[in-house]
Amino acid sequence: MDRFFPTHRFLEWKQNLEFLLNRIRENKRVLFSFIALGFVFFLFILSYYGLEFYLRNYRIPLVKLRKVVAATINQELGKAVDIGVLDFSLREGLIIEDLVVSNEEDFSFNDHMLKVKKVTFRLSSYFKESPTVERIDFYSPQLVLNEDTSLRNRLIEYAQTSRIKDIRFHDAKLTVKKSDTTLVDWKEGWDIDLIRKNKRLYLKYTNGWFWVPNTTRIKGEGEFSESNLNEYQFEFFWKNYPSEEAILLTNYLFGANVQSAVLSGGGKITSNPNTGFVMDGEVEFENSFIIIPFFENYLLEGFRFREKFHFTENLEEREFIGNEFQIKSQVLSQMAKETLLFRKIEFQIGALEDIFEHVTDISGFVRFPLFGELRGGIELKETGEKNKWFSLSGELNGSEIKLDSSLVQIENAKLSLKLKPNQEWDLNLDAEIFGKPSHLVGSGSSEWSRSKKIDGSYYYPMTSKSKLNFQTTELTANDWKPLYEDWKKETLEEIRERQEKLIPEEYFYQTKLYKYFLESMNLDLGIYITNFYPYRGAKSLGESKGNFTVKDGRFNFNLGLGNVDSKVSMVSYFASKTPNFSLNLLLKEYPWSEPWMVMCGTELKPTNVSMDFSFNSIGSDYYMLHKDARTSYFLKLFGINLKDGDLIVKGSVDLKPLQSPFDMEFTLNRYSDLDYLSDVVVTSGSGAIDLKGYGNNKNGNYQMTVYGLIGETRGNYSISEEENKCVFK
Repeated sequence: MDRFFPTHRFLEWKQNLEFLLNRIRENKRVLFSFIALGFVFFLFILSYYGLEFYLRNYRIPLVKLRKVVAATINQELGKAVDIGVLDFSLREGLIIEDLVVSNEEDFSFNDHMLKVKKVTFRLSSYFKESPTVERIDFYSPQLVLNEDTSLRNRLIEYAQTSRIKDIRFHDAKLTVKKSDTTLVDWKEGWDIDLIRKNKRLYLKYTNGWFWVPNTTRIKGEGEFSESNLNEYQFEFFWKNYPSEEAILLTNYLFGANVQSAVLSGGGKITSNPNTGFVMDGEVEFENSFIIIPFFENYLLEGFRFREKFHFTENLEEREFIGNEFQIKSQVLSQMAKETLLFRKIEFQIGALEDIFEHVTDISGFVRFPLFGELRGGIELKETGEKNKWFSLSGELNGSEIKLDSSLVQIENAKLSLKLKPNQEWDLNLDAEIFGKPSHLVGSGSSEWSRSKKIDGSYYYPMTSKSKLNFQTTELTANDWKPLYEDWKKETLEEIRERQEKLIPEEYFYQTKLYKYFLESMNLDLGIYITNFYPYRGAKSLGESKGNFTVKDGRFNFNLGLGNVDSKVSMVSYFASKTPNFSLNLLLKEYPWSEPWMVMCGTELKPTNVSMDFSFNSIGSDYYMLHKDARTSYFLKLFGINLKDGDLIVKGSVDLKPLQSPFDMEFTLNRYSDLDYLSDVVVTSGSGAIDLKGYGNNKNGNYQMTVYGLIGETRGNYSISEEENKCVFK
């Protein structure tokens, strides 16, 4: 035995057993207490699950209740309902899993208003004949609402008037849509508590721990009256919050269309019978993309500023603050026969570049490098008089304004605009345009009436009478070439786009520009230029005078180009379904510095140009003007010098006479996309060149046939492109 169970081991085990029995005898009360406690816990567990089994199978009719819940939701909301699982537990109460409510009367369009993974209902008693719901918990609900005011009001009214003491949403997501626009889109889940206490309804929400740095968080809390829907107070706080998740509220705070922004700040909303509706707060906008009010094709990109706001039922006050600017806006509504608005804006902008460095067009490519200071204020009041709907007054002053653009250069501009209460105004603008002192002065009057559109909405056409004068010491025509080239590029792009996409014509007299401003405009602008230069380095052609007038749906523009009988004129009657347009340009030995044309790969650069150009067309857009255009002109180029080209000579033609300056003239008539050249004459002062003929031009490719004398050789000659090379033979 000692081999398998040593004696000392047996004795040790016997001593331990005796020690344990002695400890049990000494603490038998403690042992009996633990045994009793375990027995009670066992009875509790048995009773708990026994009671739960009894209630689930005998007390609570889950099958009938499932039908009642579905029918109640269907009756209250008029929506189809699908319930996955209906169960019961003592801890959570009634449990609905996979609850789906349709946006329609059935599920045929698969358009869901509500999806919830689990909903629990805690009852006041499980033994009353009519137990009430004490608390509802929604777990991971996804609610999608269309802009249905009736449904929204019913949901709010139900939350306020029902007897449920506690409603909680865990990880809730909400989307509110209006037509194709998303007004609210919660990307992250929110926890929302709605608790009823002392005849008040307390609301609290959050989407996470607000104190965590560098996170996107939002929270708020408030209380509502149980009996009065218009009595409440509420506070909200945002931190790095994306505006897209609450675009409706963001646009309301800003007062215009915000594409996107990141917001931080907060506000307080109160409403009661004594003070009415009041909303105050301060919000900072960062990395904003905002469509500029009244200029829908332009936006503020990556802009940062602070906004203080104060709203009541009849008043909206906003103050926008940035590094170098402060803008105050006020909109007051007054009730007469209808609601009339009074708008007031005051601004102090110390550095325009802080704002305009963020201004771009919709494409994102065109920017406005504007510098300087701007200050003033404008008041716009609706009078209620149909023919004088707006009363406009105020003042606008600017100094050291500079436009540093590749198209137009304006420096040291000083602006003064005064808007008088009698609808008259005075304007004074001094500036250096392309480095030359220039002045624009004038006065006028403007009145706005109110007219109704076919759809019942209103628009406000302007009736104006203005007299302006523009003076400048010098004007160089070639300085404006980049602006012309930019306009030409956009024009060709629009023509091509309309051709490719078959965009229908938009009648000009239906556009906002015409209906709002041009329909009743009376404008007279006089132009005086002390010295007119065709290009930098040229001699002055003398003074130049002109005028631009708009009256009775017609505009006229006339400008002399120096004292050598050169001038340009444009006329259009635009108050029609298809406006007509004509352009005439007359040049008489006008100095020229650049190649005028490229003929078969060879640039022709004259010293002077004579031209009698005529363009006539009808249409509401560039494509129609181009399509129906009638173009003709007589052209004479003096002192032509050939620049290097791709000219290949075939035969025994001596081109040395063409290396000396010569003159060229012809008459051009355009039909569709083909130009026909007639009466072509090429001569030189030495008599070495004397040619006559005809030709054509299609898409910049010239072909000519001439006969006469070149040097000592007389004959017939042709110039054309063959195999992408220019051939003279």
